[in-house]
Amino acid sequence: MSFNYDVIIIGSGPAGVAAAQTLRRRGIHNIAILEREAHAGGVPRHCQHPTFGVLAFKRPMKGNKFAEKIIKDLGDTRIFTRSTVTQLQPNGVLTVSMPEGVVEMRGKRILIATGVRETPRHPRLVSGLRPQGILTAGALQQFVYLTGKKPCLNPVIVGSELVSFSALWTLKNAGVKAQAMIESGERILSFKPATLFAKAMGTPVYLKSKITEIGGLDRVEYVMVETAGKSHKIVCDSVIFTGGFVGENTLIRKSHLEYEASTGKPNTDQWGRCSDACYYAAGNMLHPADMGDQCYQEGLLTGQYIADDLLANHHREISQSVCKLPVQFAEPIRFTVPACIDMASISGKNVDFNIKVNTAVTGTIRVMAGNSLLYEKRHRCLPTRRILLKNIDLTKIQPSATEITVTVV
Repeated sequence: MSFNYDVIIIGSGPAGVAAAQTLRRRGIHNIAILEREAHAGGVPRHCQHPTFGVLAFKRPMKGNKFAEKIIKDLGDTRIFTRSTVTQLQPNGVLTVSMPEGVVEMRGKRILIATGVRETPRHPRLVSGLRPQGILTAGALQQFVYLTGKKPCLNPVIVGSELVSFSALWTLKNAGVKAQAMIESGERILSFKPATLFAKAMGTPVYLKSKITEIGGLDRVEYVMVETAGKSHKIVCDSVIFTGGFVGENTLIRKSHLEYEASTGKPNTDQWGRCSDACYYAAGNMLHPADMGDQCYQEGLLTGQYIADDLLANHHREISQSVCKLPVQFAEPIRFTVPACIDMASISGKNVDFNIKVNTAVTGTIRVMAGNSLLYEKRHRCLPTRRILLKNIDLTKIQPSATEITVTVV
């Protein structure tokens, strides 16, 4: 069996699948998709809330139906399931652990689309023992939708992001009522009307609150919650930690690719290219956690960039551009995508910046390159929410510029 491909895509979620679809439409069919799970489709495969498909297909659908639809459009593209990439090497060489053993694969271009993972209990510094009944929203969805099991009877949900209310929906479908939703901030991180859903489910939402202790030996029995300096006890049999998404960047941190120390995401330019120009990255591993439809649309676009790159460099040595301007930022901004701009390949087409913030802030976001103003617009920024700076004109960048700065003023 040959393991040489034009493009290898790591991850079969919306971004990776969409890129493969675009590549096929451009006439590039020698593609392999690597998926560590037993089935392709990514996170949407075990989501049954109808929040997928509106942007991509102009109609709402459940996540599992969305995953089925996009996978069906891949035709005869090779998908290797239960296959885990263990090492990224220079010039498109991968070490892959497959059911048959460890193999080496080569791609003219590699797209990293490994998605996100939720922050579990211990990084959140919640004290207590390790009883059964502590899980994430993703694990809950897999229990309920993939195995048909009911992992708890009276849980507490930690977090108030969109996925937190998705967990509430999953519990409803399993016939389970959540005892409480705990949020450390002054308001929920999802859209405010979501509190009406929690109220309809009979689940109180505690703001400015945190769990200080998880009690129980063999199984969770209670949690201690601190609200406004006062502590109270909630009897429960499970704690579901939701959100706190971080990019699945384990591979990046131990690779030769340049990455951002605080997040572990690779430094990509306006085309999604990494520091090794054989590698691209797209989707929520760069900007956790945008909606599945948004990642799908980004994957379609990244597939175009990879196709353009492959066809332009056909029979030629790949060029490693060194004319890259770093994108700098400061609090409250958490990250920017892209992280740098390749000045050697600026076109007349404007680009979008995707940013997120650490704290809620309302102000004017300004993008500067030296003395040149590239973007200025007022935004209301909330943590976990996607902030898109649209149509930034990179042709305004002067040759003397040494960096691009993104600030909130």
